Amino acid sequence: MSLHFEQAFGTINADETRRRVFIEQIQRFWERHQITPDEILSVYRQGRHTVLCCQSGAEIYCTDPMHQVLEALPAEDFLSISRSAIVRRDKIVHISSSGVYTMADGKTFQGRTRYLSTHRKLKRELETRSGGTLFLPAADFYDKYSILDKMPVAYCIIELLFDENGHGIDFIFRYCNHQMEQVEGNPVQQMLNRSFYEVFKNGDKKWLVAYADTALNGTPHTLHDYSPEIGKNLTIHCYQPEANFCACVLIPDEQTGPCFGGEPRGGNAIRLSCTHTKL
Repeated sequence: MSLHFEQAFGTINADETRRRVFIEQIQRFWERHQITPDEILSVYRQGRHTVLCCQSGAEIYCTDPMHQVLEALPAEDFLSISRSAIVRRDKIVHISSSGVYTMADGKTFQGRTRYLSTHRKLKRELETRSGGTLFLPAADFYDKYSILDKMPVAYCIIELLFDENGHGIDFIFRYCNHQMEQVEGNPVQQMLNRSFYEVFKNGDKKWLVAYADTALNGTPHTLHDYSPEIGKNLTIHCYQPEANFCACVLIPDEQTGPCFGGEPRGGNAIRLSCTHTKL
C-alpha cells in the first residue's frame, strides 16, 4: 500500500515538474517576442500552430498546445470557449445566442455548442456589467450589424455622450467594420468601445454637432473634409440606425475634403446646434 502511494505521489510530482517546465518555456517565448498576458486578446488554433492575437494587431505563431498556453495565462482573465479558442474576458464585446464570441478586434470564435447555457450565462453577466471598461449595447446589436464586417466600404456606428446640460461632448465607437481600420489608420480593437477623443487625441469637436443632430433627431448629413490619417479627402454619409446612435459611411474621394474632426468646407451640417433633452 505504501509502495503504491509512493509511486503515485512520484508520478504526480513528475507531471507537475513537466507542467512547470512547459509553462516556463512558453513564458520565455513570450519574453523573446515582448509579449505579456495583458497584451493578449485571444488565442486560437490554426493547423499545427497556436496563434496569439495581440492588442497591437500582431498575430504571433507558436507550436505550443492550447492547453499549455491556457495554463500559462492568468486563470481569472482568460477562459477556454472551445478546444481551439481561448478568449480574454474583458475583451469580449458580444456573445450570440448560438455561442459565437465577438472580440474587441472584430474576430469571432464559436464556443462549445454543447454548453450554450454557459455561454448565455456569461452573456448576461457581460450585459449587466457596470463600472468597467467594457460597455455592451443591446443584446442583438452586434448580431444586426455583423453582416457588414467584410463590406468593402468603411462603416461605423457611434453613440453620443452628453454632459449634464444635454450637450454632446464625445462619442464612442460601438461598431466598426474591417475597412474602418484602413480608413482611420487604427486597428479596430483600438477604436471599438472607446471614446473618439481617447483614440484621436487632437480630434476637432466641430463635427459633434452634426453627429448629435443625426443621433437625436434622425437628420441625415453628408460631410466633406480632409483626413490626415490617410492623407485623402473623405465623404462621410451619416444617418440614424436607431435612437441615440449615428451610423457613418466613409468614402475616400480625391475630390472631397478631415474625417471626424477637421475644418469644415462649407455646408450647413456644422452650423447646427443640437442638445439632448433629458426626460
